[in-house]
Amino acid sequence: MKLFKKNLVTSFLSLGLCGPGLMAQQPYNEWQESKTSMGNFKPVSSLPDIEVFSAPNTILVKVNQPTEVRIFSILGKLISSQRLEPGLFEYHIDSHGIYIIKTNDNSCKLAI
Repeated sequence: MKLFKKNLVTSFLSLGLCGPGLMAQQPYNEWQESKTSMGNFKPVSSLPDIEVFSAPNTILVKVNQPTEVRIFSILGKLISSQRLEPGLFEYHIDSHGIYIIKTNDNSCKLAI
């Protein structure tokens, strides 16, 4: 029986079904320049250097100057951190939830 368990665990490890590979994070989406109409998005926050909008599974930001934009889950897990140049950008979120968007000294909360 011990030999069977050992072979089973070795098989799962070689297939990547358990062990360190199981806990590895998948690469996150990246911010992309948006070509969509802002009419479909709900305004969330308007700060001096950034405007934040939301839609199902999407965060849209408009920045007026180069800005570091970070997205955190409600539990504080960093989802994305990227420096955006002036423009309109979107980020696709795979799961519904509450997220925190942080830029410099500002932050806002949004529900997706």
